[in-house]
Amino acid sequence: MLARIAPLTLLLLTLAVAAAGCGKSQSAEEKWANEVCGSVTTWKDSVTTSVNDIENQVKSPSSASIDSIKSSVSSISDATSKLASDLKSTGAPNTPAGAQAKQQLDTFASHLQSSVESAKKTTSSIPANAGITETLTTLASLAPTLQSLGTTAQTTLKSIQSSASSLKDGFQKADSCKPYR
Repeated sequence: MLARIAPLTLLLLTLAVAAAGCGKSQSAEEKWANEVCGSVTTWKDSVTTSVNDIENQVKSPSSASIDSIKSSVSSISDATSKLASDLKSTGAPNTPAGAQAKQQLDTFASHLQSSVESAKKTTSSIPANAGITETLTTLASLAPTLQSLGTTAQTTLKSIQSSASSLKDGFQKADSCKPYR
């Protein structure tokens, strides 16, 4: 009886080991795309939350809303600075297409950093005693920059995807890149 069970046990053990090794293995491009898209999504979510907060403050302005609006603008600046830093520190797949993609991300990150500096200057130019109208008028100049950053992020990700089939495949397989396909 034991002689009959041993081959069955061996077969089951072999299948269990084989199944354990069949996990999804990510390519370098997929891992990289997940990291990049994850950072962009975190930034986008943070900016969206802050923009919604500003819109809510504008709908029901009060004396306390000026500080809240400035705080939301600061949150946008902080999130944008973090994205720029994350993108610059993210290594790329070790391929010619990876090097080109890294260059595109670094260019976008530099654009993010200059936009943050501009936003900080705009915010600091608001006088301490400014009213809600003056504050909103000054901050309204930041809206096109924010829209531009969102569009540039989308364009950069699409451009990277189209630069090489291996990168496109990585973006297609990366779960965090679903919103950017």
